[in-house]
Amino acid sequence: MLTGMSRVYKNNTGMTLTEVLIATLLLSVVFLAVSSLYLGSRKLYIASTEKVILGYELQYASQHIYKNAMRAIGDEISPPASSAIQVPDAETLNININTNDPLTSDNYSDVITYSYYKSGDTLMFNDGVNPPESLIPKVSVSSVNFEKSGNTLICYVAATYGAQSQTIYFACHPRLATFH
Repeated sequence: MLTGMSRVYKNNTGMTLTEVLIATLLLSVVFLAVSSLYLGSRKLYIASTEKVILGYELQYASQHIYKNAMRAIGDEISPPASSAIQVPDAETLNININTNDPLTSDNYSDVITYSYYKSGDTLMFNDGVNPPESLIPKVSVSSVNFEKSGNTLICYVAATYGAQSQTIYFACHPRLATFH
């Protein structure tokens, strides 16, 4: 019985240094491939997340401005100083809103002015009651442009977040109220 076991151990020569080095090299190549795939997918995830956050923030700003512009109360026959939407300069927008519902000729003059303007690298919102606040605080706003053409408000906001940058364009036609 002893001679049978010695034959088993006698034929087992073990691993050579060359075999260990080849196995280590193959494991290194597999590890490098997996790690580069992980790093690439992580970069893609971060870029996609930044793009989504930027898109959401710009969409929120455009919807906020659009909603309030659509609520604007003006009169087509009024002089420009009392119109519903005022654009004193390209980076400032003032919207006159009447919060009464239903709107009648008796409460037509109860107007609140909402202001949007670029301050530094942020788009500010002032409702005339609370202190001004950043409308989209997560992103850095690089440029804003408000333009009024007839009864149409045309806007764009360009912003960056992380390594991503995006510009959103939008326009709206606010309602007008005229009482005769």
